[in-house]
Amino acid sequence: MSDKLKQFKQTLDDHHQWPCPYVYKFIVPAESLDRFQQLFASEELETRQSRTGKYTSVTITSTMCSADEVMAVYEKAAQVPGVMSL
Repeated sequence: MSDKLKQFKQTLDDHHQWPCPYVYKFIVPAESLDRFQQLFASEELETRQSRTGKYTSVTITSTMCSADEVMAVYEKAAQVPGVMSL
Protein backbone atom coordinates (compact mmCIF):
# COMPACT_ATOMS: atom_id res chain seq x y z
CA MET A 1 0.00 0.00 0.00
CA SER A 2 1.39 3.40 -0.96
CA ASP A 3 2.09 6.08 1.65
CA LYS A 4 -0.74 8.18 0.22
CA LEU A 5 -3.25 5.32 0.69
CA LYS A 6 -1.97 4.62 4.21
CA GLN A 7 -2.42 8.29 5.06
CA PHE A 8 -5.95 8.30 3.62
CA LYS A 9 -6.83 5.18 5.65
CA GLN A 10 -5.44 6.77 8.81
CA THR A 11 -7.43 9.95 8.16
CA LEU A 12 -10.62 7.93 7.72
CA ASP A 13 -9.99 6.06 10.97
CA ASP A 14 -9.21 9.31 12.81
CA HIS A 15 -12.43 11.02 11.67
CA HIS A 16 -14.98 8.21 11.73
CA GLN A 17 -16.27 5.85 14.36
CA TRP A 18 -17.14 2.62 12.55
CA PRO A 19 -19.76 1.59 11.59
CA CYS A 20 -21.16 4.88 10.29
CA PRO A 21 -22.87 6.37 7.27
CA TYR A 22 -20.39 7.49 4.62
CA VAL A 23 -21.23 9.76 1.68
CA TYR A 24 -19.48 9.20 -1.65
CA LYS A 25 -19.62 11.73 -4.47
CA PHE A 26 -18.55 10.98 -8.01
CA ILE A 27 -18.62 12.78 -11.34
CA VAL A 28 -19.29 10.28 -14.12
CA PRO A 29 -19.01 10.98 -17.87
CA ALA A 30 -22.32 10.35 -19.67
CA GLU A 31 -20.82 7.54 -21.77
CA SER A 32 -19.70 5.68 -18.60
CA LEU A 33 -22.88 6.07 -16.54
CA ASP A 34 -24.35 2.68 -17.48
CA ARG A 35 -21.14 0.92 -16.43
CA PHE A 36 -21.10 2.83 -13.14
CA GLN A 37 -24.74 1.95 -12.43
CA GLN A 38 -24.06 -1.73 -13.16
CA LEU A 39 -21.12 -1.79 -10.72
CA PHE A 40 -23.23 -0.19 -7.99
CA ALA A 41 -26.57 -1.85 -8.76
CA SER A 42 -27.03 -2.86 -5.11
CA GLU A 43 -26.65 0.75 -3.90
CA GLU A 44 -29.17 3.55 -3.94
CA LEU A 45 -27.74 6.16 -6.31
CA GLU A 46 -28.75 9.79 -6.24
CA THR A 47 -27.97 11.33 -9.63
CA ARG A 48 -28.02 14.77 -11.17
CA GLN A 49 -27.10 15.48 -14.78
CA SER A 50 -24.93 18.46 -15.68
CA ARG A 51 -26.39 21.33 -17.68
CA THR A 52 -24.63 20.19 -20.83
CA GLY A 53 -25.45 16.51 -20.27
CA LYS A 54 -21.81 15.48 -20.55
CA TYR A 55 -21.54 14.43 -16.89
CA THR A 56 -23.69 13.08 -14.08
CA SER A 57 -22.97 13.67 -10.43
CA VAL A 58 -23.64 10.57 -8.35
CA THR A 59 -24.06 10.48 -4.58
CA ILE A 60 -24.06 7.22 -2.64
CA THR A 61 -24.73 7.10 1.09
CA SER A 62 -23.90 3.78 2.65
CA THR A 63 -23.13 2.42 6.11
CA MET A 64 -19.49 1.42 6.21
CA CYS A 65 -17.81 -0.71 8.87
CA SER A 66 -14.17 0.20 8.25
CA ALA A 67 -11.77 2.39 6.32
CA ASP A 68 -10.94 -0.66 4.18
CA GLU A 69 -14.58 -0.89 3.06
CA VAL A 70 -14.57 2.80 2.12
CA MET A 71 -11.37 2.42 0.14
CA ALA A 72 -12.76 -0.66 -1.67
CA VAL A 73 -15.69 1.42 -2.98
CA TYR A 74 -13.30 4.04 -4.36
CA GLU A 75 -11.24 1.28 -6.01
CA LYS A 76 -14.40 -0.20 -7.53
CA ALA A 77 -15.46 3.21 -8.89
CA ALA A 78 -11.99 3.74 -10.38
CA GLN A 79 -12.72 0.86 -12.80
CA VAL A 80 -15.13 3.17 -14.65
CA PRO A 81 -13.41 5.19 -17.40
CA GLY A 82 -13.25 8.92 -16.66
CA VAL A 83 -14.87 8.80 -13.21
CA MET A 84 -13.81 11.50 -10.76
CA SER A 85 -14.06 11.00 -6.98
CA LEU A 86 -14.79 14.05 -4.88
